[in-house]
Amino acid sequence: MQRKVSKIGPSTLMVSLPSKWVKKYNVKKGDSLEVLEEGKSLHIYAEKTSTEAKKVHVKLEQENATLARYYLAAAYRSGADEIEVHLAKNTIRNDKEGKDEDVHDFLQRTVEQFIGMGIMRNTPSLYVVKELAAVKEEEFDTTLRRIFFSLMVTNDDLITNSRKNNSAALNHLFQYADTQVNRLVDYCLRMLEKTKMMNPVLYTVILHLEEFGDGLKYIAKQAAQKKVDATTLALIEQIKQLLILTEKYFYGGKSEVLVEYEATKRVLREKLNEAEKISDPVIWLKINKMMGQTAGIINAKLLMQCH
Repeated sequence: MQRKVSKIGPSTLMVSLPSKWVKKYNVKKGDSLEVLEEGKSLHIYAEKTSTEAKKVHVKLEQENATLARYYLAAAYRSGADEIEVHLAKNTIRNDKEGKDEDVHDFLQRTVEQFIGMGIMRNTPSLYVVKELAAVKEEEFDTTLRRIFFSLMVTNDDLITNSRKNNSAALNHLFQYADTQVNRLVDYCLRMLEKTKMMNPVLYTVILHLEEFGDGLKYIAKQAAQKKVDATTLALIEQIKQLLILTEKYFYGGKSEVLVEYEATKRVLREKLNEAEKISDPVIWLKINKMMGQTAGIINAKLLMQCH
C-alpha cells in the first residue's frame, strides 16, 4: 500500500497509519509505537501490553531427553514469556547415556541454560518456567561476538589437546564445550524474536555458528578415541584460521579480508582432497562441513551489504 507524506510545521513529515492495522492492534492516540530502521525500510510495531504475554505449552509423554530438549529450546527461542511443561512420567529416557533419569533433574539442567528464565512452579506433573529478565536489543551484538569467541577458545583447546593426545581433556570438550555456544545461540535467537529484529540472514548466521560448534564437539570425540596424525591436526588448525577470517570479514566487511578468506579456503580444500584417503574419515567429513558453514556466514554478510 502507498501513503502520501504530509508536512506538519516547518520540518516534521507525517505518514498516516492504515486504519485496518490500527483497529487490529487497538492503537490509540498517545500510544507508543516501536519504529526500527533497516536500510530504506522502516518497521513499525505496536508495543505489547501485559495481557499479551506469550505462553507455550509443552507435553512430555513418550519423548526421550533429546526430543524434549528440542521442544523446550524451540519454545525458548520463540520468545515465550512463559513455558508450561506438563509431565506424564517422573522419568525420561536418556539415550545418550543408555538409562532413564529423573525428569525433574533433566528439567532443572535444561532451564539453567535458558538465559533470563527460571522455574517459578514445580509440581510432580507441572513445571512453569517464566521470563525473569527482559531481553534488551543492545545485548544482541555482544552475545553474537561471544559465540565467535567461544568457538575460538574451543578450537584452541581442541588443537592443544589433540597435539598432546589428551583423551580425558578431549572427552571433556565433547561433553561440555558446546554447551556455552548452544546457550548463547538460543539467547541470540530469542532476542531476534522478542525484539522484533527477526532477520532471516542473521538467523542463518547464528545457525551456521551453532553447526560449527557441533563440528568441533564431534571432532573432539573422535580425537579422544583415535590419536590425531599430523595431517589431520593441520586440517584442524586450518579450519580455525578460516573461522578467524570469517569473523574478521563479518564485522569488518573489508575486501582484502575476503580475498584472504578465499585463498585460505582454497588451500584447505586442497588439503582435504589430499587427506581424503589417508586421514580420519569422520574428522575429514566434519571439517568439510564446517568449511561450508564459514562460507554460509560469508555469503550472509555479502547479502547484508547489498541491503
